[in-house]
Amino acid sequence: MNAHSIAIFGCGDFLRLQADSLKSSKTVRVAALYDPDQTRAQKFGKPFDSCVVADPDTIFADKSIDLVALFVPPWVRKGLFLIAADAGKHIIATKLFGSTTADCQEMSAAAARTGIKVGVIYGRTGDPFMEAAKDLFASGRLGRLALYKQDWIHAYPQWNNWATDPEKNGGPFMDAMIHNLNAACYLMDRPVGRTAFFSDRLAHPDLKCADTDMMTKVNKPTPGIFRGMACAAFFLALWTNLPADPHSATSRVFFDDFSYRGPDELEAHGWTVRTKPGWPGIENASWKKEGVSFPTDPTKPGNRILRMTSSTDGTPAHTAQTQICQQRKFKEDIDWVYFEKDSVLSPEQVEQKVQALRQAGTPRQDTVEATGLPCPCNS
Repeated sequence: MNAHSIAIFGCGDFLRLQADSLKSSKTVRVAALYDPDQTRAQKFGKPFDSCVVADPDTIFADKSIDLVALFVPPWVRKGLFLIAADAGKHIIATKLFGSTTADCQEMSAAAARTGIKVGVIYGRTGDPFMEAAKDLFASGRLGRLALYKQDWIHAYPQWNNWATDPEKNGGPFMDAMIHNLNAACYLMDRPVGRTAFFSDRLAHPDLKCADTDMMTKVNKPTPGIFRGMACAAFFLALWTNLPADPHSATSRVFFDDFSYRGPDELEAHGWTVRTKPGWPGIENASWKKEGVSFPTDPTKPGNRILRMTSSTDGTPAHTAQTQICQQRKFKEDIDWVYFEKDSVLSPEQVEQKVQALRQAGTPRQDTVEATGLPCPCNS
């Protein structure tokens, strides 16, 4: 089967999350990337071996590209969607499909008029559990789904100037709970009969959008089968008794398992492998990119772990240091590293040895300036 040639609009968080599956896919090949911030697009250009374009019209005019991914905010999607449809490009979009019902109807009409195929990615998309549940309900072995209920206390950071704007992003229910609404509709597989919706600001009157939403929807019964009736109930509250987070996107909670295939892939996810001399570090010693590697995880098949290898014979000229850097700000600081000559230790072995040193009262010398962050290593 020939791979589809895909162009991606929007090189932000969503692409970062999808990057690994796109690179390993045998059905699509990323041919071009576009983002108004060319620096963000360039980060993904090398790992994807793709062309970074400065003008979106270049993508629409390229006959070899048959599929576009609109990984862009909902309030800017319609313009790109209509141009892509007229150019005959099939489209993959993310939720929220559009900011308003009118926008969604206009895009749907354009897809029908041009004959293109359109897919929207939700949280349940490709989820093995959801697909297994769908098969079970469809088979009749468990009967039909009668009740889907979910209560959600959701952290909703104000990480840009539109996330909490209901005119651009639809508000919290449309931004977050829509994943679960979509899953309920998918599993119930019956048309919606009636819907009741409540929305208000109960905890954060300063927000543009509501902070508390509730929806109940009743599905129409299958004709002649009363048992086909179903109900879905959703409740969503944003940081109910916590202050809204006004920080930027770079302040959001960040976790990385470092399961990458090499330094280039690491750097595509926002990390930098240090190669330049300077402080902190040993004067006249070198910083080696080759010291960063990703061996397979012996405890988890398919996973990789980050290994940083440094070496020295006691002289700066023969000292190779290793460091990775990240622009994000962190909540905790790690300010010590344990070395043992001619040894490769697991995290558990390091912890055991450090605990033994602490219990023995072995002093250590801290050569890193204090950052003011809490540090579990100091405990």
